[in-house]
Amino acid sequence: MEIVDVAQAGATRPHHDPVARAVWLAAVHASMRASGGTVTTPVEEPAAGRNCYRVGVRLRDGVAVGLLFNAAALLVAAAEPQDHHAVTLTFVNVPAGNLFSEAGLRVATAAELIQPLGDSDLRFLTEDERRDAAYHRPDRLGNLLFNWFD
Repeated sequence: MEIVDVAQAGATRPHHDPVARAVWLAAVHASMRASGGTVTTPVEEPAAGRNCYRVGVRLRDGVAVGLLFNAAALLVAAAEPQDHHAVTLTFVNVPAGNLFSEAGLRVATAAELIQPLGDSDLRFLTEDERRDAAYHRPDRLGNLLFNWFD
């Protein structure tokens, strides 16, 4: 995944898309069935302070993971559970990610999400989004696309 492909106008803002949410959530359940995991939390909606959907899952081996969905970019990611006050996520690979891809969603790997950001990578964001990025200073693609900007 190229940073410019997903760092487009609107990708850093909370975005509600009921149809895309339904597709993502169906893929979440399919991925848990396929991998022997379970969904453990209700879906949290994008809101001020969080630009993505989030749901908790527990994998077959007992590991807890948060599945994230940026509806503006149609991008799925996974991260370790964290303190709700932390702003930097520890990204992991999406379990059964192929099921999200088959549903028409983009799947980001942990390696892709930890790519460093430079100023030129923000050029397709809106002026307001660039101001937010300058203020909050996300240093990785994942921290830009799955953010807690206020």
